[in-house]
This record gives sequence, structure tokens and C-alpha cells, in this order.
Amino acid sequence: MQNRIRYLRTISLVLLIAYVHAVFLPSWLYAQTPNCNYDIKAPSIENARRNFKALNYKCAELELTDLLGLPNLSLEDKSNVHILLAAVYYAMLKDDSEKKNMVMQQFMAAFKAYRDWKGELDIKSPEFKTMMEQAQLQVDKETSIAPAEQKATIDTTAHPAAMTGTKAGKAWYKQWWAIGLGVGIVAGAVILVAGGKGDAAVPDTALAGFPSHPE
Repeated sequence: MQNRIRYLRTISLVLLIAYVHAVFLPSWLYAQTPNCNYDIKAPSIENARRNFKALNYKCAELELTDLLGLPNLSLEDKSNVHILLAAVYYAMLKDDSEKKNMVMQQFMAAFKAYRDWKGELDIKSPEFKTMMEQAQLQVDKETSIAPAEQKATIDTTAHPAAMTGTKAGKAWYKQWWAIGLGVGIVAGAVILVAGGKGDAAVPDTALAGFPSHPE
């Protein structure tokens, strides 16, 4: 009887150790700050990918984050970093909601930086590819809505003066060109009226009481 009890205790302890090792130990290890094997002054996406493939997700995340902080990083390289960082979060995070949010954020940042990204994915999961396609569609939707909203804002805020060619706050009949045009029209009308009466309309300029000019 005693041997049987000891045997059951031993089996239970082994099962408990195996459970802790499988469930809690990896999460605890990933939560620690690792001694990463990369040059902080010169991080590279190739080294981050090697850490990712070696399941050293924390080191890959740290190196990729340092890469994003470089001021001279090209848009295509920035997109590559975000795509690999999406793969890191997809593999590292256990909570489905947190994982989806983080992965989608990285995908969208990648396509906003370089929309025509055509690289190779480090994860072949159908779910991962679907999330990438959803991020592409979302970025396309946002970029197509932005110009339309900007145009609508310009149309609704434009002052009527911009459509008439006059300055805002000043009536059209007070503009210099309107005054000049009015004077020109009046002067033209006077000339036409005077010209239509022939010689009778021309006033006699001779002064009364003066003799005629000698012949």
C-alpha cells in the first residue's frame, strides 16, 4: 500500500513538473530581458530574423525596435522591419486579442510606409496572411478617403468671393474695375448721343457782336 502511494505521488510530481515546463516556463523566459547578441549601434534586420528563427523573440523585437529608431532608414527597409515585427508578435503573444491588435498595427505601419511591399513572409500561416490582406485593404481605404475629405472641406469652406474673383469683404460695385467700367459706359453713351444728331448738334462757337472776318 505504501509503495503504491509513493508511486502515485511520484507520477503526480512528474506530471506537475511537465505541465509547468510546458506552460509557464516559456512565458517566464520570454518575459525576461535577454542578453541579445546584436550590435546596439548597428542593428540589422538579418540578425533580427536569425533571432526570430531561433525562437529568440524578445531579442528580435528589441533589435527591430532599435532599427525603427534609425533616422536614415529607407521606407522599404522600414516596411520590412514592420512586417518582421508583425511575425514576432504573432509568434510571441499568447492572448488572441492582443496578438491580433499588435500584428495588425505592424502590418498597417508597413503598408503606410511602403504600399508596394512584395517581400517574403516569415510565417506561412493562413491566418497571418489574412491579417496582412486585411491591413492592406484598410490602408487602401484610408488613403482613398483622405483626398475626398480634403476636397469636400475646400469646397464647403471656400468664400463666395473666390468664385467671383473679388476680394472678400468688399462689394463688387466698389471695386476699381467696376467704377472704371461704369465711367467708360457713360462716356460712350454721351458720344453716341452727340454723334447721332449730325451738324445741328454742334454748338456755334462764334461770338456775337464781332464783325465778320475780312475777305
